[in-house]
Amino acid sequence: MFVHILEDNAMEEESVFNKEFWIKIARLVVGGGIAAAGYFYFNESHFPLWVNLLVMGIAWFILAYDVLIEAIEDIVKEHHVFNEEFLMIIASVGAFAIRAFGPEANEFIEGIAVMFLFQIGELLEDVADAKSHKAIRDAVGLRASVAHLVSGESTKDVDPKSLQIGDKVLVRVGEILPADGTIIEGSGHLDMSSLTGEAIPVEKKLNEDVNAGTILKEGSIVVLVKREYKDNTVSKILELIEEGAESKSKATRFVDQFASWYTPIVVCLAVLIAVVPPLFLGMGDGTIWETWIYRSLNVLIISCPCAIVISVPMAYFAGIGLASKNGIVIKGAAVFDQLSRLGYLVTDKTGTLTNGDFVLSESKAIHGSEEELLELAKAAESRSNHPIATAIKLAGGASYDESLLTSYTEVAGRGIACTYKGQEVLVGNARLLEENHVEFETVNAVGSIVYVAANHKYRGFLVCRDTLRNQSKEMVERLHQAKVQITMLTGDKETVAKGVSQELGLDEYHAELLPQDKTRLLQEKIQAADQAVAYMGDGINDAASIAVSDVGIAMGGAGSDLAIDNADVVIMDDNPLKVAFALSIASKVRGQVLFNIIFSLCVKLTILLLSIFLPGFPMWIAVLADTGLTMVLILITMGLLRRKIR
Repeated sequence: MFVHILEDNAMEEESVFNKEFWIKIARLVVGGGIAAAGYFYFNESHFPLWVNLLVMGIAWFILAYDVLIEAIEDIVKEHHVFNEEFLMIIASVGAFAIRAFGPEANEFIEGIAVMFLFQIGELLEDVADAKSHKAIRDAVGLRASVAHLVSGESTKDVDPKSLQIGDKVLVRVGEILPADGTIIEGSGHLDMSSLTGEAIPVEKKLNEDVNAGTILKEGSIVVLVKREYKDNTVSKILELIEEGAESKSKATRFVDQFASWYTPIVVCLAVLIAVVPPLFLGMGDGTIWETWIYRSLNVLIISCPCAIVISVPMAYFAGIGLASKNGIVIKGAAVFDQLSRLGYLVTDKTGTLTNGDFVLSESKAIHGSEEELLELAKAAESRSNHPIATAIKLAGGASYDESLLTSYTEVAGRGIACTYKGQEVLVGNARLLEENHVEFETVNAVGSIVYVAANHKYRGFLVCRDTLRNQSKEMVERLHQAKVQITMLTGDKETVAKGVSQELGLDEYHAELLPQDKTRLLQEKIQAADQAVAYMGDGINDAASIAVSDVGIAMGGAGSDLAIDNADVVIMDDNPLKVAFALSIASKVRGQVLFNIIFSLCVKLTILLLSIFLPGFPMWIAVLADTGLTMVLILITMGLLRRKIR
């Protein structure tokens, strides 16, 4: 049911009240009107039996022909004999036969009522299904219907699908960005809730990247297209969600298997109810045969597993929608099963728990002033693009004159050697100073330590630290509340890893690891664990670990394409707290699935017993109970999409 909901045509054209909806409404009106005419006018008191039978037969066919065709196609193509449509056909035709040839002849209306109520239930299910699809589409953002292509001094409207890399597009206030790209003119505030779940618009300036599917709330910008339509952010997200919708959870697979053997058993039970009691109570009594055949038809109707078969997959689908609404992409219903049994989270550090952006956290001059120390360091790092160099250059408190930099050498794995103001300056790690025979004292601090020397004299040191993400500590607290243990694996130094671990309150950490070391330690954790193990990371070096874990979690903003492709869960805004959100959603989905199964079985068992043992239990109540139960569970399940996750 949910496989093709996110295809392009559906995305652009699907509506709750579409052509098929109104055709079904028309059939219900026409079929119901003819049935009413047959019951009140073309009855036995005015016309012969065959006239009433003909009129009611026409009404039944108008209401049931699509059900009949679907039942036949399922039998011929899929070899599924005992499906919901087949059971309803048997029940309604059986009701017809009983009323045509039994003691209550000419009472065909019940056979019509069975099909009429069934079609209303199908109609309501279609509406609920269409609304759920729309909710998913709204949750993951909208696709722009038009793009304003800039050509010289003019613009022309084109299909966003036709945009090429290097094209320039104008975006005005209130419009949806048609492509991923970079702002080359103007600035503005973007509503990024479709991608990240963040309700507050984000300011975007010149030379900053922007994503398709976001809405310009303020300003006017010209964007240089960086990705083709099929590769833009919204397209990728929708592709991931479609893949997720197609995959089945353990519960869904169980439901499918359950229906495959449950329905034949019900049919056999109905046959026994129709045949066995009359054999003992009076074979020659037509009334007894009618009574028990009628009860067996009720059994067929109420025993249809449609409430479970529909509501359980919908629970997972609603969970995927709720996650996407909060900036989390779940690649498949089966992921919820693993998240609900999560006991361990193994995580990378840089770019995952931290921002990946270094800042100067400490500096100390040994000889000379702090300002002189920082000037030497800035001058030496002026031509480097290393993150630590960037942190030093952005630090306040001193300035430098690059024209006084007369020589510059980058020593791989060590640092920078240069001449500034006639001085031979060394800026780098301890090895750089040792190899140049500069005497200094090793500093023990949390962070990356940069030593500075001039004319072979030690001048002091600087400490640069990667800043923790604001939500990392809360994520740890929330996961600990959920009884999830957290282990950090990093290639960074022992002192840095220890500091981060202590600050966040992690259960365990391992430092100075190569990518293969991370994978090895993760596999050991998986083998020893009695619960599911997740791995969270962002870089290419995390891809292997993400792939081998029970649940792979990737940062969608800063993460590499390889890590995202291998992940089961993608955090679109790089907020680690949303791992806790994902666990909360998984818990809600699991609870909803269990409720749907247990509640459905209890209601059906109650109605089943009433239909067998309560004399005169009408068939239309059995149909209404089945349809009503399905709709109640659908509405409750769809409530998942409206819940807020905190």
